[in-house]
Amino acid sequence: MNQTATEELQEAFAVLAGSDPDNCSYSEGYMKRQAVFACKTCTQAGMEPAGVCLACANNCHDGHEILELYTKRNFRCDCGNQKFNEFTCKLCPGKDALNVRNVYNHNYFGRYCSCDRPYPDEDDQVNEEMIQCIVCEDWYHAKHLDNPAVDCDALMEMICVRCMNQAPFLWTYASQFEVSPLNKLSSKQVSAAFVGDEKGKSCLSPSQGSQIDEIMTPGHQTIHVLQNTDRCILKELNAKEMKKTREAAVFWPYYWRAELCTCTSCKRIYVETGVPFLLDESDTLLAYEEKAKTEVLTCDNMLLSCISSLDHVQQLEMVYRYNDLKQELCELLQQSADKKKDVTPEVFQELLEELQMKKRRRLSSEGHYSS
Repeated sequence: MNQTATEELQEAFAVLAGSDPDNCSYSEGYMKRQAVFACKTCTQAGMEPAGVCLACANNCHDGHEILELYTKRNFRCDCGNQKFNEFTCKLCPGKDALNVRNVYNHNYFGRYCSCDRPYPDEDDQVNEEMIQCIVCEDWYHAKHLDNPAVDCDALMEMICVRCMNQAPFLWTYASQFEVSPLNKLSSKQVSAAFVGDEKGKSCLSPSQGSQIDEIMTPGHQTIHVLQNTDRCILKELNAKEMKKTREAAVFWPYYWRAELCTCTSCKRIYVETGVPFLLDESDTLLAYEEKAKTEVLTCDNMLLSCISSLDHVQQLEMVYRYNDLKQELCELLQQSADKKKDVTPEVFQELLEELQMKKRRRLSSEGHYSS
């Protein structure tokens, strides 16, 4: 099986598996993280930006020109509200006129990066992969980050320079933990570096003065964090006169958030600069994707459990169909990516019909059909 297609399929599952494909997420309020889409058919140039959940993209906007925006935090589905004029949500009518806590950017009009270009870009022959800033959640070309992307086997997060300057205290942490082309750490090295300082104690190891505390985010969500009341890590780093990194996008190991100070003063800074979610370990894309992958693996286990009660012929037939579907989906995604074409419902219907024909041919060759 083509590895690229497999990875693409896994990524699609990771993004979508955490969202409900059948029920509008509006009733869930401002969800911590969900797959979000924009409808270019309903919200055109000159209109207010708007986003819809997975279920509304599949049902209310079927046949429309849809933009996949990956995932967004603290978002509530707009489908059918004031921004859509006379258009009504089929799944959850009667929504409030506006979702005042939603945050929008040019992604909702199909534009990305500081260059404000679409993706894929017909005028760009390279169409390099883009990297998402974990704060503003915009997507950037590596060439427009003023800092070369790091090829490191430790999973990383990126914060663009604009967001770094909006939360300037992060520059102090960047001088300590930034991963650069000259400082490539393996995943094992990163873990070891964060286990403890030179005395063998974690910078944020619980002390007698530690307690569990709560932070209220701008979206009125509560985050539970370990508060260290005895010391301020940020002040200690500033006292060391750590050299500020040059003003460019910063790449971080995924475990860097564990090193952020959680004293009372610093918690106030996170809220004031709009980044309290940095203290929420479940906020990361890694956490979201791992949860989704677990759900996908659960589906595989459920299949094995279900077919255990079938006879041998029926088991083979189920496995044949399941494997055929996975293989065909991977090939379909790969072909669509190569041709830069969208995968439409009509394409999926053709795929299902082809699988049905394969089944008939296989059963006929095995003599399962009687004349």
